[in-house]
Amino acid sequence: MVRMTKCITVSTAAEKVRILNILVENNIPYRVKMDNVNQSVSFSGFGGVNSVKISYTFYVKKDQVEEALFLIRGGTLS
Repeated sequence: MVRMTKCITVSTAAEKVRILNILVENNIPYRVKMDNVNQSVSFSGFGGVNSVKISYTFYVKKDQVEEALFLIRGGTLS
């Protein structure tokens, strides 16, 4: 089993998809952990509104963390 190291955590689905695409395009193996960060409930009258905040944490091989972060931050490999 390959050990994975935490690379980056994001809080939007759009950012998750962007990072996932970068890692796939550059053949960087990854794992994603999704966490429910905060759940708040507010009530107005008889109805309620639920707001769930999710975070996505990406893990990559230890020797690929720097490369992955470079690409995620907009760098390009030549």
